This record gives sequence, structure tokens and C-alpha cells, in this order.
Amino acid sequence: MLIMNGTIKKRYCPHCGDPQERYYSIETAAMIMDCSEQFFRNLVRDRRIGYVKLGRMVKIPRSELEKLITFVPSIEDEVRNTLAKFQS
Repeated sequence: MLIMNGTIKKRYCPHCGDPQERYYSIETAAMIMDCSEQFFRNLVRDRRIGYVKLGRMVKIPRSELEKLITFVPSIEDEVRNTLAKFQS
């Protein structure tokens, strides 16, 4: 993905038009997600995350990093939604 002028644009292959995936090393993925490298090594070892091996190198697709992110609403949002249900 490429961000230009605040909009997200996907990269596409100039030959076939398929979307291109971006791959990160374990070290880079840990830095992006602000967690330890061991966390990602454990995910790969337990096969809980998709990855690609190139020889001895392990690469993690960006789409797998995005799957790890879960939206958790704040308590204020939860209270507001609950009150809205009772008021209507």
C-alpha cells in the first residue's frame, strides 16, 4: 500500500494487474507492531500467522499484520451505545 495525499493506494503489478503484497522481516514486523521479535517468532513457530520462507529468511505479509490488529472500542463508546439502546 502506498499513502498519497492522505488516501491509501494499493500497488499493482504492471504486467498482470494483480495487487502486490508487501513482505516484512520478523525484525521489521516487530518494530512496526511495537512488540518483541520473539512474539513473531512464536507466531511463526506455532503457525498462527501466515509467512513466506525464502531460504532461511522468514517474511511476513502486510495482510497478516493487519489481521493481528483488532479494534477495541473505548469504555465511553460502549456506555454511549448502551444508553442509546435504552433511550430508543
